[in-house]
Amino acid sequence: MSNFGDLIQEYYVKKFRKNDAQRRAEIDSLKTAEDARKFIARVRARIAGAYDFPAERCDLKARITKTTEREDFIVENVIYESRPDFPVCANLYIPKKRTGKVPGVIFLCGHAFEGKFSETYQAVMISLCRKGCVVLGIDPIGQGERRQYPYEETLHNVTEHNLLNRRMLLSGDNMGTWRVYDAVRGLDYLLSREEVDPERVGVTGNSGGGTLTTLVAGVDDRFTAAAPSCYITRWLRNVENELPVDAEQIPPGVAADGGEMADYLIAQAPRPLLILGQKNDFFDIRGTREVYEEVKKIYALLGKEENVGIFIGPTNHGYSIHNREAAYGFFGKNFNLDADDKEPENQYLTKEELSCAPGSSSLNVPGSKTVNDYIAERTLATIAKRPKLSPDALRAELKKVLGIGEVKVPTYRQLRGKYFPDDKRGFSRYGVETEEHLICTLSLMKEVPAYQHIPEAEVAELYIPNISSQEELLKRPVPANRNLYGFDYRGVGENTPDGCDQGSREFFAYYTYDYHFASLALLRNECMLGSRVYDVLCAIKLLKAYGNKKIVLTSSGIGQIVALLAAFLTDEEITPCFGHRVRTWKDSALSPRDMLPQSMGAFNILALTDLDEIQDLVEAGK
Repeated sequence: MSNFGDLIQEYYVKKFRKNDAQRRAEIDSLKTAEDARKFIARVRARIAGAYDFPAERCDLKARITKTTEREDFIVENVIYESRPDFPVCANLYIPKKRTGKVPGVIFLCGHAFEGKFSETYQAVMISLCRKGCVVLGIDPIGQGERRQYPYEETLHNVTEHNLLNRRMLLSGDNMGTWRVYDAVRGLDYLLSREEVDPERVGVTGNSGGGTLTTLVAGVDDRFTAAAPSCYITRWLRNVENELPVDAEQIPPGVAADGGEMADYLIAQAPRPLLILGQKNDFFDIRGTREVYEEVKKIYALLGKEENVGIFIGPTNHGYSIHNREAAYGFFGKNFNLDADDKEPENQYLTKEELSCAPGSSSLNVPGSKTVNDYIAERTLATIAKRPKLSPDALRAELKKVLGIGEVKVPTYRQLRGKYFPDDKRGFSRYGVETEEHLICTLSLMKEVPAYQHIPEAEVAELYIPNISSQEELLKRPVPANRNLYGFDYRGVGENTPDGCDQGSREFFAYYTYDYHFASLALLRNECMLGSRVYDVLCAIKLLKAYGNKKIVLTSSGIGQIVALLAAFLTDEEITPCFGHRVRTWKDSALSPRDMLPQSMGAFNILALTDLDEIQDLVEAGK
């Protein structure tokens, strides 16, 4: 029996391969230094569009809460504000022996629960300090002292990032903006220190910190050298390998029209750059080498090929001693440090020594605000500025946001039926080709399923499920007065992706297949919700085209969102039937622990409309 669980994966593989071919052709066309400079300008504009930084930088209000001395360095525990009343906890490592101004380095932590307390990360910061650099290590949101949900043990690191991100997206914000901006403001603080030479400022980090190193050095020209570790590959490789990545690793729209991860490195050209990877990293090392070759070409056209390098460690994902020492050598060379690249034997500091905030939590800083506070403020401000549109104007704008174009009658396949002898019911099944190489399943519930083409009927009920139409319809009897269809739009029911697991097959998990494919759509400036609505519009067209005179549209769970939008946007006459009011996107954005999947919202949708407005219009027949 046909199963279409792998189609959505291959659908995105094809899209990213097409994107890759477009990009390779563009890179191949670059022949001169002027070509390279124009290309750099284009990629800088592309990546800048992914971040909506505050229009003005607030006062850092930096304060030192504690100082710890070691034999050859000092550690200052610093709190600064990246946004008003939003504290960032950081440790500043300062070498005792200095002659004049010395290089500064921002260290960005990966997804270690303990953040800057991690001994692996301390090793980098202490070693660079002992080699002559002032080093600022920053706790990321959701880690170390900056957990936004400190009393919920299941929420930290990527789960917290993804939960916050999907609520931010509804008002046009994203987690990457917050993470990058914390680092930008960290650089503001580092450069405010009299010890630091602004002509020698570097950034490094591993994994999630490698991500942030890549992103922030791509958008802030004040960095003079960067060494990202265990992140760089091609987005295409991540897609091919079914690798979900974290919210901040999905800059909205950057992978459209030939965009790739390498753009962030090309934006830095010709500043010194060292790409660090690992032989057996889950970030595909083949992609790492491909990115290096692409970036090297840009540097070569600029006459600075010697400024970009690559080092591949012999082990697994992580900032191993091999990669750390490669980074020390890189910064030593480019900052003219009188030190070798070996890691000294370091004595690590305790959590108590490195804690900046009362109780090791930024939430205990008097007068502090949380990310949740900021999400609420932006949500309400976005809604307050929303224009009042006529129903037809709203339809037109909504189609743009959701990415829905012309809807035609789709072709379909007649599939083998399903019969449940114990239940004495089953389904006749149809494969609806809503897009090329993408099939959604339409199931007609019958007492005795038979091979038949889509039958004519006076009344057809089209049921849009929560997550599986057949399982949900089997809880109902076969109606005598209508044909009852269930429709599995892309990503649910028989079209649930087979792979892309992250330890869970739970649809509503924070970090699994549904999140992954919604993120790929976002990365391409597309909308998973819009694609699902388009699937339903195709199903309505199909039933109408095959003689179903009246279509009653019903739904449940998150399927109500898809059905409601389809009912508002269809140009066919249908009868929508909603049992209750659909929960609004506003409510989801304002709820700190909301379970609405990222795939059931749209980027900045609250600037245009909300589900209660649409439901009012549908119920009024407008």
